[in-house]
Amino acid sequence: MAGQRPLAVGYLRHYRSMTCHQLTRAENQLAAFAEREGVHLCKVFVEQFRTDPAAFDALIRSVRRRRIAVVIVPSEAHLSAVGGGRTKLERLHHETSARALAADGSIA
Repeated sequence: MAGQRPLAVGYLRHYRSMTCHQLTRAENQLAAFAEREGVHLCKVFVEQFRTDPAAFDALIRSVRRRRIAVVIVPSEAHLSAVGGGRTKLERLHHETSARALAADGSIA
């Protein structure tokens, strides 16, 4: 049944102030949102502050390789710029054909 639904991956930043409980809750929110949207969430990429943008780079590779249709984030802020240059949302649109959705509705 999951094979009939478009594939999705999740992405979120693990902010320094987040507890493990908050991180788990954020991952669960992404899974619940994916279910409501009718997509199969196959993986959640979690970005660590000290290695940013390693998880996002891995996400881009996975989206290209597996032809992922949707990237789900808790909010648009998780795809904002780190340092200079374009935002992660802009990079996602430029380098893939995946659609970005935010669980809080900030991206539609």
